[in-house]
Amino acid sequence: MFSNLKNTLTKKSPISLAFSLVGLLVPVVALYATKGIIILFGFAVLVCLFVFIIKKETRPTYPKPLGLSVLGLSVWAVASLIWTISTDLSWTVAHSIPVCMLGGFLIVITLKNSNSTDQAFVCQSTVWGFFIGLGLALIDVTTDFSINKIIYIIKHGGVWSIANINDIEMPGFVINNGVSLLAMFLWPTLMILNSKNRHKLTFVGFITTVYIISKSSTFAAAVAVGFGSLSFVVAFLVPRIVYRIAAIGLTLLILGIPFAMNALPDARTIGKDLPELSYSVYPRLVIWQYASNLVLEKPLIGHGIRTSRGLNKTDTKIPFVYRENEEIHRGNTEAIPLHPHNGLIQIWLELGAGGAVLGLVLILCILWNISKSLAPQTGKALAFAALTCSICLVSVSYGLWQSWWLASLWLQGSLMTLSLVSREDTKLL
Repeated sequence: MFSNLKNTLTKKSPISLAFSLVGLLVPVVALYATKGIIILFGFAVLVCLFVFIIKKETRPTYPKPLGLSVLGLSVWAVASLIWTISTDLSWTVAHSIPVCMLGGFLIVITLKNSNSTDQAFVCQSTVWGFFIGLGLALIDVTTDFSINKIIYIIKHGGVWSIANINDIEMPGFVINNGVSLLAMFLWPTLMILNSKNRHKLTFVGFITTVYIISKSSTFAAAVAVGFGSLSFVVAFLVPRIVYRIAAIGLTLLILGIPFAMNALPDARTIGKDLPELSYSVYPRLVIWQYASNLVLEKPLIGHGIRTSRGLNKTDTKIPFVYRENEEIHRGNTEAIPLHPHNGLIQIWLELGAGGAVLGLVLILCILWNISKSLAPQTGKALAFAALTCSICLVSVSYGLWQSWWLASLWLQGSLMTLSLVSREDTKLL
């Protein structure tokens, strides 16, 4: 592997250097400086623009339906500034969303059209980066988050010592974002390893990721990897029908989610009848139902981009009941704390049916490209698992328009695209 890496470095290009650096750094940045991902993303976009400009004579190929759906969603998001109810909040992200959406698509195009040597080198660096991040996360979850404690001491001007580390109480959720992103980048990494027949390393990567998730407090990542694994099995065993079923299921989910939430019993008391769930589920149900009620006020065009935090129409927190240790307890939550913690409801709330349809078209285009890929069935099933994993995370956590989150989704998508382009003549791993 090291000799191959040395030989590859002699044929480096701007693309291979830039994306190899991004692939190496993303998992580490995700764990300890999550918002720094937007810097890596911006760097990658600038490199892509540079390559695109200097190679004007080369016309890159790209999936037109996907490109049109990305453009359509970006235009609709910006157009919502016309009817937004919260101008100050909306204008702060009016520029970032098109940049993230169109910049991400540019990365996908660039990697798709890069030569096999560049693709192989980027794949190898991605695997190295993932396992470096995995190793750091493993150390953290098995040593009471010692790495985070050291970073905390450094940030606060302290001097490193064992005594300082023992005195610091570091909650498990400090690496929640990083663990969620490891869950996302797991699948492209497994796609690369599988294409090189590195089955033992594939198994180690998967089991280690599952172990880290089980030791952290990241319920969203656990759900995402669980559904991703189930999706892989189904897509591998019944490939002929799974994509059609998925298309129907996604259509019903995305177009029907606010109406389904409104049809549920009152989320404030539903905890009496539900089996015991993770505590974070109960307030989310309250938030999702409250936001879904607001969707019905402007179902066609929504309230405007990034207005979720301005739609909290109650100054008091909403009480709810939940189960814990087989007993009923009481809690409370803000109606919408910054965002609904569900991207599917958020797009309905802010962009209405127009945004929901455009978002659905974007996801169906991704699904169609996976189903029509010439990659081996195992690779396609892993890509389907990656899509499922991302949709799960979008559906239970994070604000949809957060720049670092959009950048992470696009970086995962670009790696999926790269991994689906199987190159039998580049065996670097």
